[in-house]
Amino acid sequence: MSPHESPFAPFAGIASFLKSPLIAQPTRTDGEVAVLGVPFDQGATARSGARFGPRAIRDASTMYAYFPPGEPVLDGETGDWILDGVRFVDAGDTDVPPMAPVDLYHQRVAGRMRELASAGLFVVGLGGDHSVTYPLLKGLREARGGKPVHLVQLDTHMDYWSDEGGQLYTHASPVIRAHEDGLISTATQYGIRGLHTIRDNIEVAQGRGVHIFWCEPAKRTPVEELVAHIQPGEDVYLTLDIDALDPCIAPGTGTPEPGGFSYYEAKAIMRAVAQRANLVGMDVVEVSPPYDVSQLTAQHAARLILDTVGAAFGGENDPRRRRT
Repeated sequence: MSPHESPFAPFAGIASFLKSPLIAQPTRTDGEVAVLGVPFDQGATARSGARFGPRAIRDASTMYAYFPPGEPVLDGETGDWILDGVRFVDAGDTDVPPMAPVDLYHQRVAGRMRELASAGLFVVGLGGDHSVTYPLLKGLREARGGKPVHLVQLDTHMDYWSDEGGQLYTHASPVIRAHEDGLISTATQYGIRGLHTIRDNIEVAQGRGVHIFWCEPAKRTPVEELVAHIQPGEDVYLTLDIDALDPCIAPGTGTPEPGGFSYYEAKAIMRAVAQRANLVGMDVVEVSPPYDVSQLTAQHAARLILDTVGAAFGGENDPRRRRT
């Protein structure tokens, strides 16, 4: 029996993402979107636990697994039918052993991303702490023949630290590393808030063309203005650090900060980016189940993935959609 023949039992069966097929080496014959877990949190500078994030997000996603693969679903609040012809496949987790050297960690994560992206799949990475975004971008650039992307980031923190006690690759530095190493052409950051020091390199980032939208002003700005600087059709990779959301609704994260986006505010920005740009991949990071309450954080992560993928594959002429 297909898992989709039991739509009212999210607790039954294997908790793959959206109860999609588990295929280690998927191709476009298997689906359009590949979900890849990166259960790694040794880059965290505060509370650990994000290594369990991929499992938690997958489990939470089963609450939405009540429709067959590729069948459109209605988001009544936006009036859009989404995910029409879009099939998910779960490619499992990247094998990163504990205490792995940085080079081995990056090699394995980048290698998996390169394989999936080269197969023509839209990859959704599940972190893990935010350090996983660097090797995911590295693998994506390799699959794209060295072409960088515009990074769009929803986050409390800029992640633009030069180093962390001599360590260059923590969850505080993926954006500066990706920028300096040519994995991204520029970056746009939404939701930045909290207290900052000179080590956050705010002026350095702005001098390099990074667009920073501080959280409270962004919440008062029409979403059309927030994305106006992104070139229509530009290749964009989106990374969502779940701590961009208000910890009242997403407490399960390692470095929470008062304030933040509501679900609707984050959804509006992510959908606007996906509809304006050419979204070529995304990840969701920093979900830490030990601090989650009633799976709220993991559920927000799963739902925002569906919202964003639904917007990215929105047009009926989108060549990535399956033809029926």
